[in-house]
Amino acid sequence: MSLTTTLLSDSFPSSILKLDATGLNWAIFSVRFQDAVKVKGFWGHFDGSEPHPIALPAPAVVVIPPEGAATMPAAPEDPDLAAQQLQWDKNERLAESLLMQKISDSTLMHVHSKKTIKEQWEAIVVEYTSKGAYVQTDLHQKFMEIKCADKGSIR
Repeated sequence: MSLTTTLLSDSFPSSILKLDATGLNWAIFSVRFQDAVKVKGFWGHFDGSEPHPIALPAPAVVVIPPEGAATMPAAPEDPDLAAQQLQWDKNERLAESLLMQKISDSTLMHVHSKKTIKEQWEAIVVEYTSKGAYVQTDLHQKFMEIKCADKGSIR
């Protein structure tokens, strides 16, 4: 992988603002962040549609060697699978790095113990969806309480 490709996949453009800890910008952050992650090709790690590659169990075949014959060594692990697993792990770390760049320290501490980026993203969605609803309700309430002073002008 070239240096240019690595740099392109390691960071976001400045148009992707950091997620505000209060949840005030959650709605727009979520849309822009998801779009940017999809462009980088890592969204499958966030939504779970690209699971970690695993070896499929080999069909059970029982071979009984003739009396006194040497036993065959076990077949080596599939090198393609090992390479796929290494690449998936690398992409998972890159996806996590992208997320960590755009969340607050308090949110980072809340999700850092999750094992996968999918679990981290799900925890953030739950937390900020409820925060966003609270912020909207609070802003609506404050707006409804605003009124023009007696003999004041709205202009």
